[in-house]
Amino acid sequence: MNVYDNANELAKAMRESHEFKKLKEATAVLNKDENAKKMVNEFLSLNQQAEIEKYQGKEPAKETTEKIQKLYGILSLNQDAMQYLNSFMRFQMMLADVTNSIQDVVKEAMGEK
Repeated sequence: MNVYDNANELAKAMRESHEFKKLKEATAVLNKDENAKKMVNEFLSLNQQAEIEKYQGKEPAKETTEKIQKLYGILSLNQDAMQYLNSFMRFQMMLADVTNSIQDVVKEAMGEK
């Protein structure tokens, strides 16, 4: 089996995974609540912005951190929003694990291992 076949099998396995299915279900439910969807998207965007700043060695702005905490507090009261966020996080962890496996091969190929 060649690399491309394996990549297609990996994509298929990811689509069949529990994490993917739960995220799809949670997305469908969240899409029915436009206000919650908007807040979730804002939360994820601000969180990503803060993570990028941390990665760059910067301290995220206090206002950003406070807004993230405030949004999380509001979202924690919405079961559908929290189900989406939890499903999103589990899918992201699975994706990170797969990505790390691929990065290990890339590092080895580049002589970095």
